[in-house]
Amino acid sequence: MNLLSEYVPHLHNCIAKDFLLYHNRSMRILCVCLSATIQRTLCFDAFSVDAVNRTKTWREDASGKALNASRVLNQLDPGSSIALCPVGNKNADHFMELVSHDDALHVHPVYITGKTRSCWTLLDDSHATTTEIVADEPADPYHLAGAEAEIELLEAVKEYMQIGDALLFAGSRPAQWSANICARICEAAIKAGKIVLVDYWGKDLLTTLQSCTPQIIKINQDEYCGTFAQKALSEEELIASVTAKSAELHNIIIVTRGTEDTIAANDGKLFRQSVEKLHPVNTTACGDAFAAGFLNEYLKVKDFSSALKNANWCAARNAQSIIPGAIR
Repeated sequence: MNLLSEYVPHLHNCIAKDFLLYHNRSMRILCVCLSATIQRTLCFDAFSVDAVNRTKTWREDASGKALNASRVLNQLDPGSSIALCPVGNKNADHFMELVSHDDALHVHPVYITGKTRSCWTLLDDSHATTTEIVADEPADPYHLAGAEAEIELLEAVKEYMQIGDALLFAGSRPAQWSANICARICEAAIKAGKIVLVDYWGKDLLTTLQSCTPQIIKINQDEYCGTFAQKALSEEELIASVTAKSAELHNIIIVTRGTEDTIAANDGKLFRQSVEKLHPVNTTACGDAFAAGFLNEYLKVKDFSSALKNANWCAARNAQSIIPGAIR
């Protein structure tokens, strides 16, 4: 089934409109997320353990790493990105209602059994802290993505890559998806000649690298060490490892380190980028905003240093917003 001729007319009207908007953009980025989330952000003047805590305000958003990145991409360039993600049918109406109220988020859902998971972010203003609570849905033998859902997802990736410029694939792989699904998604985009940025780690990243090499790997320090070193690394060891791995893969590897300088390498050439110092409001999705900012600028100018600066600018703006994956 061809998304350009057959699938679009059967989508919900707003999704069809978003697809056509994406189709006509000069820059088009598909963001794939296997672990969409209903994100509840709770704001407290001060949060105390073992006490009753009352929020001063709270909000609810459709979220997940690649959805957050897609939101930022659309805030940078309206209509430039669509997020493709599985949505649990038990709470799909609620999830898609959140999407419909977000003018910077355009989602193509692939419906599966079960529920989309929930996450809570607790913001403590008195200590400027962000606490993330992730509630994965309970294991259920009937909660399986299934072959049909995987086929639908992969076919959608292939169709979007016919007209898109890049794939941004971020987030963890829930257990109900095949162990090689991440590799197959990346391979489809690379075979189509598109730029691929991945932001996941561990076995899924290593399995992907056995099949193909994403042009850009964005990863945080703990994830990098857990994937490629299986131990903590000093800064000197990290720099040596990142540059060597980038030279081996002939690609870009970017390692974010919270408030410390970002360490990156392009085909083995080292880059460092300082992080903007600020008073954070919500650090959730700063890495997602970073990935979006980097890819947006890199596609425009192909300048690595400029892309790193834009990435850090987006991450800093996200840290000043209570919305996960937002720069305004």
